[in-house]
Formats: sequence, C-alpha cells, structure tokens
Amino acid sequence: MDLPKCGLVSVSSDQSVPVKKIDIEVSIQGFIANVRSDLHYINDSDGNLETKFLFPLDSDSAVYKFEAEIDGRTIVAEVQEKSQARMIYQDAINNGHTAMYLSESETAGDLFYMELGNLPARTAAKLSFSYVQELDLSRDKIGTFMLPTVINPRYMPEYTPTDEQHVDEDDENLSSPAQQTPTIAADVETLYNSESKIHLTIHVSGGRNLKEFEDKMELEILADCIGNVMTASKELKPGTEFSVSIHYTGFDKPRTVIEKGKNDPKSAYLSSDILMVSFVPELTVTKDIPCEFIFVIDRSGSMHGDRIGKAKETLLLLLKSLPVNCIFNIVSFGSTYKSLFSKSKQYNEENLKKALKLQKSMSANMGGTEIFKPLENVFKNKPSASYSRQIFLLTDGRVYTVPKIVDLVRKQKNTRIFTFGIGDGCSTQLIRDVAKAGNGKATFVKDNDRLQSKVMSVLRSSMTCGITNVRLDWNMPEDCSLINVPEEVNTIFPGEKNILYAIVTENVSKINQEKVRKYSLKVSGEADNVPVEFIVEVDLNSKMSGNAEDYSPLHRLAAKLQLSEMLMQNSEMFLPKKRKSTKSHANRSASASSQTAKNDDEEHSLSTEEDEGHSLSAIVQLVNKQKFDGSWKIDEDLCRILGKPLDKIKKATVVKDIDVWVTAMVVAFFRKQFAQQKAEWTLVEEKAVNWLKTKDLEGKDVLHEALTFLSS
Repeated sequence: MDLPKCGLVSVSSDQSVPVKKIDIEVSIQGFIANVRSDLHYINDSDGNLETKFLFPLDSDSAVYKFEAEIDGRTIVAEVQEKSQARMIYQDAINNGHTAMYLSESETAGDLFYMELGNLPARTAAKLSFSYVQELDLSRDKIGTFMLPTVINPRYMPEYTPTDEQHVDEDDENLSSPAQQTPTIAADVETLYNSESKIHLTIHVSGGRNLKEFEDKMELEILADCIGNVMTASKELKPGTEFSVSIHYTGFDKPRTVIEKGKNDPKSAYLSSDILMVSFVPELTVTKDIPCEFIFVIDRSGSMHGDRIGKAKETLLLLLKSLPVNCIFNIVSFGSTYKSLFSKSKQYNEENLKKALKLQKSMSANMGGTEIFKPLENVFKNKPSASYSRQIFLLTDGRVYTVPKIVDLVRKQKNTRIFTFGIGDGCSTQLIRDVAKAGNGKATFVKDNDRLQSKVMSVLRSSMTCGITNVRLDWNMPEDCSLINVPEEVNTIFPGEKNILYAIVTENVSKINQEKVRKYSLKVSGEADNVPVEFIVEVDLNSKMSGNAEDYSPLHRLAAKLQLSEMLMQNSEMFLPKKRKSTKSHANRSASASSQTAKNDDEEHSLSTEEDEGHSLSAIVQLVNKQKFDGSWKIDEDLCRILGKPLDKIKKATVVKDIDVWVTAMVVAFFRKQFAQQKAEWTLVEEKAVNWLKTKDLEGKDVLHEALTFLSS
C-alpha cells in the first residue's frame, strides 16, 4: 500500500508543503542527546489547508514538547487520553479553528504523526518540537547521533501475519522480475526544496578535537572535562543524512547521575528524583556453550547494491568463524522466504560447502521486506536442549508489523536474537524491540559503516554466556527506596554499555548523607547457571552539567522506557487489526504477495552474478580461501594477496610442511596489515592457530618467522 510522505502534507491533495527553513539545536551530555527543532512552512495556496505532519524518530526517543505558531498564535500540545484528544481536535476543525493532534504511530513506534487543521492561506507556520534520546555505543566506545532529516519508504505487506499462505514458488520464479515487484511507495519526498536553509548548532559537554565533514562531525568526549562545553555550528545541505561520531574517553568506570525532581503539582513523576547508572561489566566468562546459529538475511529489493554486498561478506565471515561443535542454518527472505536446510544441520565441511555456494549466489531479488513468516517458520523447529539457539537478523527493517513480530519473539525459549539494522532509514523500533524481546542486542549500521566488524563482534558475544535473571539490590539510606526502570533487566553482555534508571521515592536533598559513607548497587545474575555479581558505587551528589535539568532528560527517558516495557508486556492488546484489501495493485503478482517456505537441501539454481559491483576486501578474499580445518594452501592467488612471489615463499619456509608455513604467513599477514579490523578475522585466526598447534613445528616459532619474512 502507498505510504505517507515525510514532512508537512496537505490532507486533501497529498502534496508536500515545502519547508523554508529549519533550525536545529543539539546538546550532548555523556550518552544523552537533547534535540530542539524549529521548522518553518508557508501555505502558498489561496485556500485553507488541513495538513498532516510525519516525522521519524528513534523508537527510544522521548518527545516532550510540541508547539505550532500560526498567524501570531501559539498552540501548545498537551498530553490527554487518546480518544478524548481526538474528539477535541475534531470539534475544533469542524468549527473552523486551527488545531493540532499529535500521536505515535500504532504500527511503527519510530514514526510520529501530527494533524494540523485549517492552516490559513498565505500564512506561515512554525512547528517546534523537542526530544531526548540515548546514544548508541559500540564495543569500541564510539557513540553515534543521527539527525533524522529524511526517511526511506517503509514496506507494508498486503496481508496480515495470520493469513494462510498457499502459493508455491521455485527458485526460477524468485529471480524473475515479474514475480518480485514489492508493494512499496515511490521514494518518499523529503522535507526540503532547493531553497531550504538548515542551520545546526551543537553543544557537547566535555567535547574536544572536533573534525567537520560535509555530512558528519567527529569528536572526542573526555569524562574528566565533562563540565566544559564545546559549541559548533554548521549549515547543512537539504536532505543531508547528517551524523555525529563520538569517541568516548574515560568512561570505562561506572557513572551515576541524579536528576532532581521539580515541584510540579500536575505530575508526581516529575516531582520525584531520577537516578541513572551506566556501567560496562568486565566479567570473564570462559565457558563456551554449544550453539545453534541461524542467520536470517534480508534479500529484499531495498538491499540492492552495497548493502547486499556487505551482507554477503558478513555471512562469509560468520560461516568461516563458527565453532566446530555447532549446528547452523541460513534463511533468506523478502516477499517470500527460503531456508538452506529444512532444519539446522551439523557444521562440517560438506554442509559448509553448501552454505558457501548459497552465500556466493545471493542477490537482492526477493521483493519486499516481510519478516514475520520467516521467523515463525524458524520457531516451528523447537531448539534442542543441547544447543543454545542464537539468531542473527540482518535487515534494512522497513516494516510496519512490529508488534506482531515482537509478540512472536517474546514467546520463544532458549533463544537469543541479535538484530542488525542496515542503512540510515531502518525501523529503530523493529531492531530494538525484537532484540529486547529476544534477550539479544540491537546494532545499527549506517550505509558508510563496516557491517562486518559490528556483526563479528556480536558473534563473539553470542558464543559466551550473558548474564541472565538479573537482579538489582540497592544499598541506599533507610528512608530512601527505589523503583527500577526497566523493571525487568535484559541480558547483560560483558564489555557492553548498560544504562539503568531508578525512581527515588525520597527527595535526595533531604537525605543526611553522612549516615552512610558509600551507597551502591549490586547487580547479580547467572552466567551459564553460575552465580555472578558486581558492585557499582552510587554518588548522590553527581548531577548533569549545564542547563540539562531544565528539560529533565532523565525523567523523560525513564518514562519512555517504562512505557515501552508496559507496551511490550501487553503487546497482544496493541496488535494492528487485520485489514481488508479494497483495491488491487497492478504491479503486484500473486506470488509476490505470498510467502512460502522452501529449503535448499537440493542443488539450487540461483544466479551467480558478481556482488553487484561490490569489491571484495583482502580480508574477505583470505577468509574465503581458508580450509574447513583452519589452514591455507598455497596458490598464485594467495601469493598475490600476500604480495610475495610463489618461489620466494617456498624458498623462505622454515618447516617441511608448506601448509604450516603458508598458514603461519596468513595469520601474520592479518596481524600486520589489518590490526584495526581485528574483530572481523579474530575467530578465523583462532581456528588457524589451533590447527597449527596440532602440527609438527620442528621447534620453530613459525608465526614470528612468517612476520619477519613478510616485513622483509
């Protein structure tokens, strides 16, 4: 079905109202960003316009202010019960007044709708809104803030996930253009025209070493200088996908921040104090658990080009890095879905060859993005008690049926789901909520990021035990009690940043802090059924710097998190109702609108085209040539990658077994040339080193000798 446009749009004509100017102010303190935006529009027509406004936000963002200034009058949004707010809005419109109605989309929690009635002719309108959000932080301590200026189209299947599926397809049909046309709107118009002006001002507490580029900023935040504020301004080009990359220094230790409540007679919540605790647990969990790995790969049309190329490279790295004691499967999906095996099979040389053949043939030729049925089919095969199921979902995430997918995931046992949102327009609600429901981790990968590094870091985490059944015990003053937000803490992974909130029932300023010298939080749980715990010190004197408390960011984020948890716990109440199709789509074939499970146990005939122009890196080429046992064999292609002639390699060998010498050379080459991408090849290297340990090295340090030879 057609999808709504982004920005201010006329309800009657569905034409975009061009924005003339945008002013954006971003304040970043630690892991939290506050964003204030003013968007200036003009109704150039000769008649009144009833308009609607669609704006995309991260699903964890908390909108706390929305105003419309029209013809010298200001309309301020006020939170009311949904049906009552709708009734008041409609009554105002019927009486010819200007009014607005703002709500979060019921089917996509990262889309906000605002209906603005009766915008007078030849009149300017300024829409102002503010929100706060947590910044994502990778394992290498790099945070990212994305400015949500535009959004890509979202795919809406014409059936509900409960519809019966009857149409069968074979591989030839999958690759036929006539069979794969997705029902997806044309590219969504942006908020801007060629005359638009966009001005950005950014304030960063503790910021330094700023580097500016056309579409991004890079800077460092130093924990010891958090009280100092760095300010920068920039004019952006219309439609720019602008981002800020932040390198955090000195944030390894746990940190606590207290945000004082306000004397607000209308809100007991805002009157309470909010405590935020952030920490990165450095626990060593040495026991690897036997796992079942299922890789669910988006092959819809929107994954074409560099995205499917990155996904294929990543799948190759994953397949080559799996431990020998696992079972695995691959599921491809678009409008249809298909599995490599009918159920997961043992990871051995024969099955790996089948997987690599499929990996090489993959292309973005499977239509739209429909995720529910593939996951439902995966879950029909119950996980084995002998293996811990780990599902990796890679998608550009343009779907609307998120609540149904989340509810499906929440019902699974002995399963963790790690989600990867590819591209700048993926649904943050899908990626975050599925990972939360699946006790996994959500990872976002922009189009100019290396998907390979991020996925391989998560693979390492998935093969160790996270901390489950988490319990929080506070050591606080006697008169002080706390309400945890969230109430149920998701799985905690060693080396990953965690942020927890607590509502303090007693005003902190009234507490005599001399009675207790130290306050603390004990985090306890289980890792592979073994009890673990660690202590986080709590400083009740630590506050956010600057004017942060003026907009109460911790109160807003804690409230949004608490509300999201309530909605997920009661997801059945919020599922979209089944829709009846009222018109047909000429470009949509019957086979493209249905999903049928197939598997590739037999020889498949998918296209073996090149990676759609995507060039393979040296890392991927080397990984592709590694044997199942972890070794490499010498050939001219390998010599070309290593940059050494075949005769010189043979002449320089320090052991009789040439395979030992060549394998040592490749390991040394990884370490010498690709230290910055270690996450991508570290598991491959482990296999090689373990293989070398089984061979006769004749008393030689072959790795050192190989490195010396490569450096000569």
